[in-house]
Amino acid sequence: ENFIKCGAADCFGNHRSELLAVYDSMMDAIAASRKKNLEGQMGLFGMLEENDAAARIPIPKLNEMRKPELLALEKETMGIYISGHPMDDYRESLKNTHVMRIGSLLDEEAHFADDQIVSVAGIVQSLKMKTTRNNSVMAYLTVEDDTGAMEMLAFSNVLSQYGGYLKEGAAVVVTGRLSLRDDKEPQIVINRARPISDYAENPDREPAPKAPPRKGTLYLRLPGEEGKLYPKVRAIVNMFPGGEGVVLYFADTGARRGARAGLAEPMLRELKKLLGEGNVVVK
Repeated sequence: ENFIKCGAADCFGNHRSELLAVYDSMMDAIAASRKKNLEGQMGLFGMLEENDAAARIPIPKLNEMRKPELLALEKETMGIYISGHPMDDYRESLKNTHVMRIGSLLDEEAHFADDQIVSVAGIVQSLKMKTTRNNSVMAYLTVEDDTGAMEMLAFSNVLSQYGGYLKEGAAVVVTGRLSLRDDKEPQIVINRARPISDYAENPDREPAPKAPPRKGTLYLRLPGEEGKLYPKVRAIVNMFPGGEGVVLYFADTGARRGARAGLAEPMLRELKKLLGEGNVVVK
């Protein structure tokens, strides 16, 4: 399966979508054929029978997956992109802008200054939320272009405005402060973010903050008030100010608490990760 996903089976002339669609059936046919042979008694004819059983399964004619899907499977199986890079679609439109390549920021011989404001474009490869000591929320992101990958930090004020753009797989332009320390790799502390497609069309326009798209009352179901879960939920809710109602229900006691927040998609996404899809409902 991984050979198919990374493209190693492309030499057979079939789309990866076609081979993945029939892979399980072929493996099942081989397994069923092997069961007919006693352990230790499989000879040449048994091996031929296995191959014949798999060969009798027709390979369907399917459209190939989209390029982003193919690249994602390559990254999943090999840890690198092989047949291209997601940034290939954007590099031409980013010419003649002040966007820098990540590889240049990682170059030890490049003369960048600590706290210098820079802009880079890339794909968000990973995003991890963390609750700070003062119960606010921040995010650690890894953003990658075709020259390298870099860790970036986004604090609660940035997440509340631009968090809708900062999600895994998103193609973004981020602007922020370059952090250069002797004891760690360069980082960017994000000030603002916007989709690459939007930036390419209007590179000089300030990005518009992501407006809260939802209206209604948010209902959250928690196991109880004790433990670390409730403070994390409160921190996430407090990070997105707004006028929509929030009801927190505690399953152990049946108690309820109220709050208000702006029902932005980044907040809902993080709450669903924390509590589970069925415990976060907007009505």
